[in-house]
Amino acid sequence: MLREEIVKVLREKGPMTSTELMEYLMAQGLEVKPLEFREVLAEMVRKGEVEKFPVYEEKKFKFRLPQRA
Repeated sequence: MLREEIVKVLREKGPMTSTELMEYLMAQGLEVKPLEFREVLAEMVRKGEVEKFPVYEEKKFKFRLPQRA
């Protein structure tokens, strides 16, 4: 369920930091445990379901759905 919610939010809102993403999910009423959230997000990155990319101006990493060529 958490995976589907992450994909849904990134599809609707576009690229977000992990903190922004977790806070948004919590604001939507989803009960999110920080450790579980980080593990799921990391696994999604490893599997290619989500891309992690640097935003140098903000000195942060953001996450987005994979860009199709």
